[in-house]
Amino acid sequence: MADKRLAVSEECVEPELISPGGGPRREEPRFSAPPPQAPGLLARLKMRLAAGLALLGIGLIIAGALLTSTLIGAIIGIPLMLLGALVFYLLFKLLSFGSNNNTFVFRKF
Repeated sequence: MADKRLAVSEECVEPELISPGGGPRREEPRFSAPPPQAPGLLARLKMRLAAGLALLGIGLIIAGALLTSTLIGAIIGIPLMLLGALVFYLLFKLLSFGSNNNTFVFRKF
């Protein structure tokens, strides 16, 4: 293979590598917000209860869906799926409990 080096006809400096003034520039945050506080005891209990309800609801819906393959299983499976949907309804009621307005915003973690 032939050596494919490019000849540079003029010297140039990339503008990203230099800064006017002294040494390197420190990146400063665009806004100064206080660090988020750790959730309190009741908030942690509410989050654990919500996680438990979510797992219970998913388990009930999956178990009900698997049981509906036969006629006798459908008699048991359909109420299980309805119970799972009720658990999800209670989960979202729990998550929205205590908010000042009717809308609920999930925080980004």
